[in-house]
Amino acid sequence: MTVQNDLSPDDVAAYEAELAKRTPSLYARYIGAMLYFMGAALIAGAVVHYPIDPPQYTVICIVGALVFLLGTIVNEFFLATERPNARQVLGLVAFSLLLSFGVGMVGGGIQHFTQFPERSAAMTPIGLVMSFAAFIAKDNDGRWRHAFSLFGAGVIVVAGLTWLGMSALGNTIDSEGHTHGGDSTTNTPEAPAEAPADRGHTGHEPSEAPAEPADDGHTSHSH
Repeated sequence: MTVQNDLSPDDVAAYEAELAKRTPSLYARYIGAMLYFMGAALIAGAVVHYPIDPPQYTVICIVGALVFLLGTIVNEFFLATERPNARQVLGLVAFSLLLSFGVGMVGGGIQHFTQFPERSAAMTPIGLVMSFAAFIAKDNDGRWRHAFSLFGAGVIVVAGLTWLGMSALGNTIDSEGHTHGGDSTTNTPEAPAEAPADRGHTGHEPSEAPAEPADDGHTSHSH
């Protein structure tokens, strides 16, 4: 059985031209992906290093969130075939930020587990659940029914097992510290001993001071 095609060659050409306009270019998709990845990477480093230098890594975390949000705008507004409405815009912004922090917590927790075992054991499963919930809400317009599916239950189980496993493994290893500047966990060499006050001191007990010279006009011999 054959299906009759009522489209003329001109209609097919017009449809293909319209489809080509809607399909984003390779370079545009690269920019959108890089903004996502760079934002998540900055957040990952900031959340795990925060105790080392809170002001510095707070700034890095904010910058990472803004970069990730810019990636959301590029991918969801400029590269998408359909523009979201005002309500969808608010949801995209909010859930994209939660998604970026969730991804950052998972990446940072795994990468720096040996330096911060306890912190990483808590951040990684929390970030896993946060990223899943934010992704479901962002891509399904806030409908949460998919989060309570069998797959969602599996994510919860994996997060729980991750916390138990990382906690147990963290108790068997020593924190290796961190080599980034300003890290308080890195072992520092002992301070050198205090230098002697007198530069001419040789480390031996000083000899007795020489006797005072005899008064002028006297000698040590008797006349």
